[in-house]
This record gives sequence, C-alpha cells and structure tokens, in this order.
Amino acid sequence: MLMEQYVIFKSHDQHFAIRVQHVTRVIEARSFIQLPEVADFVLGVYEFQEKMIPIIDVRRKLFKEFTTISEQNNVILCHWNDQDLGLYVDEIVGISTLEETDYQVQLDRSGLKQSYIEKFLKNEESVVLLLALSFLFDFESEEWIETLGETLN
Repeated sequence: MLMEQYVIFKSHDQHFAIRVQHVTRVIEARSFIQLPEVADFVLGVYEFQEKMIPIIDVRRKLFKEFTTISEQNNVILCHWNDQDLGLYVDEIVGISTLEETDYQVQLDRSGLKQSYIEKFLKNEESVVLLLALSFLFDFESEEWIETLGETLN
C-alpha cells in the first residue's frame, strides 16, 4: 500500500488528515475579521502574507457544531487549486506517514461514504479520515463565496 505524509488533527473527537503538500502553515489564531452574511461555518477571514484567507470551522462544516474554544485550537492554512483556506480545528495531533486502506470501496458499495471523505488511512492506533479538499473548498453550494468576494473587494 502507498504511504504519504499527512498533517493529522482532531475535530469532534475524530482524527482527520490533510496531505502535507497542501498545508502552508499552522498558526495559533484566535480572532478573525468577521464578515456579514456568510455561512455559519465561516468564522471570518485572517490576514496572512498580504492575503485575506477565509477561515472555516471544520467541526461546524462537518458536524453542525461549533468548535469549543481551547488552548489546543489551531488554524491549518491550506493551498489547493490556486485557493487559500484556513481550517479551524480542535487540536493538531502531528505529522505522520499513514497507510492507505481500501475501506472506502466497502463504504461506496453500502452507500455510506460521505463526500468529505477522500480516503481512509491507518496508523498504529486508529483509522484516520483523509478530508477531500474539494469538499472543504466547495463554497458555491453554501452560496457564501460571492458575498466574501464582494466584501473583500
């Protein structure tokens, strides 16, 4: 099986991963510039290297609950398809090499696989869900990207 490096984080007591090559930086940001009339999972924007980066609450987007504020919260700044996005997460677990599984094939057959799951990965202790960046960066279905663009211009 193929093994790659991933940034592993927790949200809603579940382990998730993003490929290292999509992560720009991890920051300890607690406050963001709030924008009116955006989806409730958008915490606002964060100024980073002369760019305004939208910050989304991963727990809110996936589980419809806001992330509990704590000292462990971090923002993972991601770059994908010429777009930047910040993921507000419960806690960073670390960077690790994980093994791919074929679990998604079984869930595809059963109809249980969700669009936010790209793959199921495995480490010694648990199964880790590789988040599909296409889902996280999909703002059109939430209809807030137009408002964001208008607000930032």
